[in-house]
Amino acid sequence: MSALVKLAGRVPGWLYGAVLACVLVGAGMLYQRAQGVAQGRAAVQALWNTDKKTRATAETKAEAQRAAENLAQARQQAVKAAAIKKVYDDEINDVRVRLAVAERMRKPAFCASAGPAAQASAGGAEGGAAADPAGGLLPDAVARDIQALILQTEEVAATGRACQAFVRDSSIGL
Repeated sequence: MSALVKLAGRVPGWLYGAVLACVLVGAGMLYQRAQGVAQGRAAVQALWNTDKKTRATAETKAEAQRAAENLAQARQQAVKAAAIKKVYDDEINDVRVRLAVAERMRKPAFCASAGPAAQASAGGAEGGAAADPAGGLLPDAVARDIQALILQTEEVAATGRACQAFVRDSSIGL
């Protein structure tokens, strides 16, 4: 320690002042840097918060716009679906009316009225049209079954046409 004291006695006083000034300037610079970092962080956070609010506002507006577009599209599709359903219902109702007012169904010409065994044993007026007093008409149960099959066939065809109309109308908007 005595060497340090001897060295301190040889160093001029202004050097102590210069070292002290350098230490103070360095401390001031460190303080300014810390203040700058804090201010920079605060500025970046403020920009971040502003950007976040702006983004949230834009997303809210976009969601509202999408909801409005979806509602408009749903209304448009409901109108198209109602129109397609009306056409389908009209087709099916026309078929039902046509079947309701149709004459009773007759046996086709290739069908024998009494069958082969009856013709072989029948001797005259008992075979043929005389044995069928209704004049070759099909039994009611058979006629109803045939009309039900006709109605089912028409419903399937009308459903197919309705599906095609739906797809055709939907693809136009794309």
